[in-house]
Amino acid sequence: MTDETPRTDEEIRRAVVDRVREVEILGGDPVSEQLIEDIDVEDGIVTFAVDFEPVDRVLADRLTDQLRGAGLATNGVVHVRVTAASADAPETGVPVSDVESIVAVGSAKGGVGKTTVTVALARALAEAGRSVGVFDANVFAPDAPDLLEAEGPVQSSPTGRPMPIEVDGIQVVSIELIAEDGPVAWRGAMVHDVVKDLLGDAVWDDLDVLLIDLPPGIGDAVYTIVQQAPLDGGLLVSTPTDEGARATQRTAALFSANDVPAIGVVPNMTGAVDGETAPFDDDGAALEDIVEDAYASLDPVPFDPSLREPTTCSFADPETGGERAIDTLRGTVESFLEDEGGPTVPEDAVDLRGLPPETCQRQVVTEFGVAGDEPVSVVMRGQPDELVSVVDESLARDGRSLERTAVDDLGYDGWLVELEPSVPSSSKPAT
Repeated sequence: MTDETPRTDEEIRRAVVDRVREVEILGGDPVSEQLIEDIDVEDGIVTFAVDFEPVDRVLADRLTDQLRGAGLATNGVVHVRVTAASADAPETGVPVSDVESIVAVGSAKGGVGKTTVTVALARALAEAGRSVGVFDANVFAPDAPDLLEAEGPVQSSPTGRPMPIEVDGIQVVSIELIAEDGPVAWRGAMVHDVVKDLLGDAVWDDLDVLLIDLPPGIGDAVYTIVQQAPLDGGLLVSTPTDEGARATQRTAALFSANDVPAIGVVPNMTGAVDGETAPFDDDGAALEDIVEDAYASLDPVPFDPSLREPTTCSFADPETGGERAIDTLRGTVESFLEDEGGPTVPEDAVDLRGLPPETCQRQVVTEFGVAGDEPVSVVMRGQPDELVSVVDESLARDGRSLERTAVDDLGYDGWLVELEPSVPSSSKPAT
């Protein structure tokens, strides 16, 4: 008789999936009903990513109990976590999941090289070890995929969400990768909906930085993103001309009106490299007063034809003037995100965002059951007072209490709650 006890994480995962298929919910099982976005297993810990949208709170609570039971009934499983598929989606008009920082790159004037800078910056960040995504918000003339050599079509996840195309480690979403039948006459409300759906529903995979390439002008797509997406900062790109400065000023004013911090203005195509003739000889002085409270005064990017083929450039070991300028910009953007970021969320923090309140509370109690006397960190939505009270009551039943509670407001991202239990007197070392 062969030993069929699961031993590897993948074997345990397959066994868990089989168990979950035995669970009855909504006339089927959670897998066939597409309620499970993902099942992850690591060191005996099973994490279910669940789409709670189709179920009410009562059914959600029942589902999590059944998933926990199915997981713990599987050999090799020591703990079960239930998370929401859209766990870290901020409560804004355009929620974006699984992305640490979002930077919009914009200019009201077309032809200033904004997309070229966006794509080159994305590659520079990726070469520096960052997990990077690019969202092409230009529904009328999308060309970021061409510069990145990304090819569609975009596929859908089990719950119908668009899956980014990955090229050279960069995740890309663009209408160009979806609308394969040629140009579409998008109108106002349609533009808002397509941008919201593509950006907000995309299954971004654990990004450090998402760069949003805004279209020129101040239209529906720009307003939708700047007013409703959880932007950490805005990067402005302009040619060093009075006309470019005036247009860029409009985008800067829109950022300011919506509390989007400006990283700075990139003076683009301001000089020549390798004997090329530059369209502009100005050093960028015309752009200095566009944003008074910008994070940094940015160095100009010279006219460098090699940047039009960013997949052939080397930003980790730059050789041309354009590559060096982009690598310098990369360093400034990283410094901005580090300096302007909020509290650091521990890597082992349990993500409870998107869970129904009762499910959230019960998950934390089970975490303490596994952690023992160790602290537990969670990220959650809503005021954490009730959660802290429930945990304290649960610990009291074991003769313990909360020794320390630290709560940090993460803004769009919710709350970071760090809970440290007291050590029972019986387990304290003798003095």
